[in-house]
Amino acid sequence: MEDRYDIVVVGAGMAGIMAALAANDSGNRVLIIEASNVLGGQGTTGGVAGFCGDTERVNDYFAGLVSRLSKYQLISDYDPTADRREYDLECCAYFLQEMVLENGIDVLLHSRVINAEVMDGRVTRLTVSTAGGILDCHCGFVVDASGQCRVATLAKFEVIHEGANKQLPMSLYFTLWDTGKPVKPFLPPEAEVWENEEAIPMTSLHVFPSGKVEVKMKVVGFDAADGFSRSRAEMHARRQMMSLVYFLQTKGYGGVKLDRHVLASVSRSIGIREEKRIIGEYLLTEEEVRSGTVFEDAVAVGTYHFDYHWPDKMERAGTGITTMVEPYHIPLGCMIPKGARNLLVTGRSACGDQMALSSFRVMATVAQMGFGAGHAARLCVEDGCDVKSVDFGVLQSRISSGGQSLNLSDYGNYLRHSLVIHERISAEWARFDLCVSPRLHARPNNRMVVLFIGKSGKSSSGLGIWATDRFQSAWSEPRLVAAPPGLVSTPFSSAFDENGVMVIFYQTESDGSSPSNWQIVSKDGGQTWNDPEEVQESQACSEMSIERTCIQFGSTVVKALIRTVDAGKGLSRISLSASCDDGDSWLDPVDVENVEGVYSDPCLHITSRGIALVYVCENSRLVFWHGSIEHLTDPDLVQWRDRVLHSGVVSMEA
Repeated sequence: MEDRYDIVVVGAGMAGIMAALAANDSGNRVLIIEASNVLGGQGTTGGVAGFCGDTERVNDYFAGLVSRLSKYQLISDYDPTADRREYDLECCAYFLQEMVLENGIDVLLHSRVINAEVMDGRVTRLTVSTAGGILDCHCGFVVDASGQCRVATLAKFEVIHEGANKQLPMSLYFTLWDTGKPVKPFLPPEAEVWENEEAIPMTSLHVFPSGKVEVKMKVVGFDAADGFSRSRAEMHARRQMMSLVYFLQTKGYGGVKLDRHVLASVSRSIGIREEKRIIGEYLLTEEEVRSGTVFEDAVAVGTYHFDYHWPDKMERAGTGITTMVEPYHIPLGCMIPKGARNLLVTGRSACGDQMALSSFRVMATVAQMGFGAGHAARLCVEDGCDVKSVDFGVLQSRISSGGQSLNLSDYGNYLRHSLVIHERISAEWARFDLCVSPRLHARPNNRMVVLFIGKSGKSSSGLGIWATDRFQSAWSEPRLVAAPPGLVSTPFSSAFDENGVMVIFYQTESDGSSPSNWQIVSKDGGQTWNDPEEVQESQACSEMSIERTCIQFGSTVVKALIRTVDAGKGLSRISLSASCDDGDSWLDPVDVENVEGVYSDPCLHITSRGIALVYVCENSRLVFWHGSIEHLTDPDLVQWRDRVLHSGVVSMEA
């Protein structure tokens, strides 16, 4: 058999599905090749019935999937403090299938690519073993979303293969159901007996009101990218599962005893976190993920914490890293195998170090990666160009038009309670002789600009207006933006518009004369400024005398407080308080600064995450705090979510 397709997508997990949908239009033919009998990858065959990552801000196709599930109450409501979003696994597979068929995309199930022909960096033909025989498929562009670098390996592009006890470990998913009466536990003679929770493999339970319990069980010591080792892992996992079911029935876990539950179903395939990764045109690193890095060739946004499981330890205690990170860009370069011209490898097999992989491998994130890869493939076919020559302006415009924002400032709501920033601004530089009246502004891609009136011993100027900005998790060295003649009065006002134009209004006084009104303008988001221009008082911003110490976040009012500790010494604390009834009553204040000191001039700003705060410490240094509204309104929820993440037992009734 022989056929020709413009774009071939290998692998029908969330990355592959989104790639195929994005690549498809009326002018080209798109084919999906999938080894299993159903679409959805780890989200269906692997038994992972919960989306991780920000599910509210993926793209229009993903939103359509969520909408179909929501219509029939087959997915839990979005909760920005929940680590995963549960859904009905089989119905998700069905809706994915219907979305693909509705868009006229061809599908080959029970099929594997067994050979790839390459000419000068271009994959020209794939040989596919199908249920009906061998198919020779001529292709214009290939998106490898197999999770195992299937095409990249066959095409002889370089890959990273960690191997057993070095890869992120596998997990088996299975389901228990409540029978309503005590059951007789059964332990096969080959299975191991465990006496306590410390001895069992790392286990997570999701307990539902219906009586269903989803179990995730860690499996270590095998190589997911080796045929024999993968097969042994499947068999070992089912033997281990029988021991764990017996343990749950007879002893229980985390205070939950399942003595009325029986094994109801097991995932079609063991769950895979890592197989192979390409050596790409760019390597995404742990440090770049930690720093919320911005890339010019960004096609996706990562929103999940590091989820690193020690590869060689079976037990739960101390076996992982779950550090939350700020949203970060994923560049197209890390999906291009080095030297490839018409091949992209998307999803968990993209080029990144292992810690970065532990964050970007989850379904909501790989759905974005696949969507970006699909649009890149489609644009290359249209323009007849290699992937490294793609027009990034057009590509990113199409991605954004498809409902997938590349502005990092649009993200941060997901797991917002787990990411709190509290840091000194300008800690690396000398203290200011005087530092007062800070103003805070949020800019695209999580850039925070702070303006303040200050006098620095490092500057020959007197009192002036200074600026510093936080970008990619680092503060810039403060720069003097206005050093007018005379003394700058406080307060001053500042404003940004949607085009990045910033205006600062301020007053100066000199030799007892009447105040003068001035403005300075930046047209590049606060990076450079024009010379000060004197203006009439009527032109000055109406916020000249307004201190932003009280703001509205949704239905909640938040105010910043300076709480006196020792009036004689001038000691105080900075606190935040919230009102859920429009200011009629206030919750107990939450201290931002637990150390007594001299604090002043708090300024609040609303962000997608919650509340950003900047204030002055000891009249000479600025401090920045950024956290969620839950830290003020429901600190018990924040603590409970943290315990759940590490305990492994989640009750869906809570």
